[in-house]
Amino acid sequence: MENTLYKRGQLIDLHIHTQYSDGMYTVPELLKYAQKRGLEVISFTDHDLLSANYEVRSLNRQNGFTGKYINGCEISVSFKNKKYEVLAYDFDLDTLAQFEALNIDYQFAIEEQRLEKLKDLGIKLGFKVTPNLKFDPKHRTAHKTFFHDLGKYPANKAVYEEYGIEKSNNLYREHMAKPGSLFHCYDIVTETPSIDYVCKKIHQAGGKAIFAHPFYVYNEADPKGLIKDLASLHILDGFESIHKKFTLEECLWVQKFCLENDLIPTAGTDFHGDGFKIDGVAFAPECLGYVKYAQIETRLPIIKTYEVEK
Repeated sequence: MENTLYKRGQLIDLHIHTQYSDGMYTVPELLKYAQKRGLEVISFTDHDLLSANYEVRSLNRQNGFTGKYINGCEISVSFKNKKYEVLAYDFDLDTLAQFEALNIDYQFAIEEQRLEKLKDLGIKLGFKVTPNLKFDPKHRTAHKTFFHDLGKYPANKAVYEEYGIEKSNNLYREHMAKPGSLFHCYDIVTETPSIDYVCKKIHQAGGKAIFAHPFYVYNEADPKGLIKDLASLHILDGFESIHKKFTLEECLWVQKFCLENDLIPTAGTDFHGDGFKIDGVAFAPECLGYVKYAQIETRLPIIKTYEVEK
């Protein structure tokens, strides 16, 4: 598999989220941080949105970032009745933008329907909910709009405790999108395009399709088996082999699998920005180009390891 995304040994980060989806920082801010960090190749991979790529294209000289920018997006896919994500890279932006699932109006219409389900279910479970609550694009998703509203009412705290739901939990993945949960209300598989269809759309746009964080997939009992099953379909160009939640052993396993099967291994921190600082202050708790859990930089092949931080 020809790798046109990066060169051997470059410091890269091909999994970064901006404010267009669930990241804390704007496109110009992230370009600035990437330059200061010394990154050589980056990609903004917002969830099912291409907006950050259009903004990069409109900026003069990429706001001072002198490295290589690759068009990117993290696209929801379904496979064997489960929801996963595929990272699309280096595609023609205007061609992929014709894919309906990446249209923001289409997505917001789905979120409005989801919010109505959440309101009905929340009331049945005993939560206090604003009766005329409407989907707020500022929160990007129905569950964030809903969760923000629940936090307005102190009485909801007792209901959180009753159902084992705390604010620090991932309300979406652990409750709303998890079959069997009392809060389960998203039929996310039927609403999500199949992995083969998404890969076809990416390839039609001249891009690469990379399976996202295979060792960090919710409710996946056998990640290695999943990787082998997906590779056998011959629709993916590679797998993300360095990710902020991977151990060093997991990073090395995916990298070895890709090299043995003529697939592209990629690296990304899945950066959202929580606690991120710069200008004389250490990057924490996550950093562009640095995978803290595995104590490695996002260079492929892996060429530098770090002492475990005390």
